[in-house]
Amino acid sequence: MQIEDALEGSLATDFEMAKLWVPSEKISVQIIDVPTAPRRKWREIIPWMLEDIVLQNVSDIHYEIIDENSGKLTLLIISTECLENWQRIAKNAAVNAISMAPDYLAVPFDKNTVSVGWREGVLLVRTSRINGFAAKPSLVWPLIERFLDENSNFSLSISIPDTSLVPKNLLDSAKINNSEIDWTFGFDENINVLPSQLKMNNHSNLTSKWLLVACIIILSFGVSLFSVWVGNNAMEKQIELYETSNVDLFKKIFNETVPSSSALRGKAESNIKRLFEQNEALNSPIMRALYALQPLMTNCGCELVEMDLSESSVELQIRNASSLIKRPLKVDGYKIVIDNPESSESDVVKIMMALEADSNRA
Repeated sequence: MQIEDALEGSLATDFEMAKLWVPSEKISVQIIDVPTAPRRKWREIIPWMLEDIVLQNVSDIHYEIIDENSGKLTLLIISTECLENWQRIAKNAAVNAISMAPDYLAVPFDKNTVSVGWREGVLLVRTSRINGFAAKPSLVWPLIERFLDENSNFSLSISIPDTSLVPKNLLDSAKINNSEIDWTFGFDENINVLPSQLKMNNHSNLTSKWLLVACIIILSFGVSLFSVWVGNNAMEKQIELYETSNVDLFKKIFNETVPSSSALRGKAESNIKRLFEQNEALNSPIMRALYALQPLMTNCGCELVEMDLSESSVELQIRNASSLIKRPLKVDGYKIVIDNPESSESDVVKIMMALEADSNRA
């Protein structure tokens, strides 16, 4: 149904469901880049992107995304004032508008064809499945000429009642026919510029409608309160369960009751300090000397009896060291002294390792 047809109706309480064709000259087709933000944030970002494109304040317009292709979004943009006016006209004609679409989409579409239709002094032009426009003939023909010049693979199909309105240069190359637009055909279910908040509820009795809404609100409120109560109880039980589980786990690991936060912090600081001291001791010069001596003592058959450590030296007493002392004992940065192994009556040999002066200064 065309929106103009609704003007002939009268105010009524029984509404007829209808899909309305609305004037395309009131609708703008715009193509923008796909926002890089997540799709859930597009409704907030796209109006900001349209500020430099549309002349109206973005708060006074409504847009619908009708296509997404090759990183581009195709939008239908229309003022909310027009939508509200069309909705009022439909309501006065006892029509419940469930959707609205630009009337250029009623023009038959052929691939690579510019199709031109007629609607009471206005030319409807369709260039693709979703793109088109409408305007007075004086504005349309120059736009079509330019489009055909830029797209040489397109042909022109014209369906208007008076061919004298067509410029001669276009008339010679166009396919002319007398067919009229079938307004019951071609409505694309995916294209609808009617915002959901403007759709009318299809009820015959206003009182029953408000009663139903009130009942639904009360029921929803009651269900919401009950859901919150049940959810809170379940959450409290879950928290209590986690708390009990964590306390039991702590007791198993540390074999004590749960301490205060200050006690935990003190233990943590004490352990960290101990680990730093261990690391410092392991990296001391004497420990590095012992690490260097380890390969020499491997498979020597000897036994470590005693070890004395100081900051700059280490004394080892080793039993059965005969095979060890036969090896060349040399560690870079350290002086090694063997205490008379041949003259000793005991089978225990003393080995002194002292940090050399240069290494000590380093």
